[in-house]
Amino acid sequence: MGWHRVCDTNDMMTHMKRLQTVLQRSHFIVAVLVVSVPLVSSCATKRHEVAATQTVTTLHEVQQPAPTAIDVSIVNLHDEAAPDPADEKVVGTIVNAGDKPVSRIAIRVNALDASGQVVRTVTTPPLAQPIGPFGGRATFEATMPRDRAVAGYHAVAVAQ
Repeated sequence: MGWHRVCDTNDMMTHMKRLQTVLQRSHFIVAVLVVSVPLVSSCATKRHEVAATQTVTTLHEVQQPAPTAIDVSIVNLHDEAAPDPADEKVVGTIVNAGDKPVSRIAIRVNALDASGQVVRTVTTPPLAQPIGPFGGRATFEATMPRDRAVAGYHAVAVAQ
């Protein structure tokens, strides 16, 4: 906002002289008012206003449900004697720590040598039953040919 002066002192004196002349010549008060109002208002300080606007944006947070997660792990992985002495049975437990059931999970079992290199791989058929969420469990087993180079096993769940 700002204030601007429209008339300077010389203009004011000129207008006052004109007003005085008008007053001396005029016999009616009405004539004085008609002439003086425009003269006084033309020399008055004028005010100019500037309007400002402000936009405020409010964000509303909407809480979305947590996405479902699949969290499957294999625990208690070990080998057992197989019915055929030429084979070895690898057994383990699948744990579903996710928040939805999983089904059709196959297990890929890697036989590892002493340096951690894969010697052989076997994949089980998909499990027939679903594994429930929040800690549901199921067991699996895989059969492999017995091999003296095998020092251990590693298993991974594979979605089908």
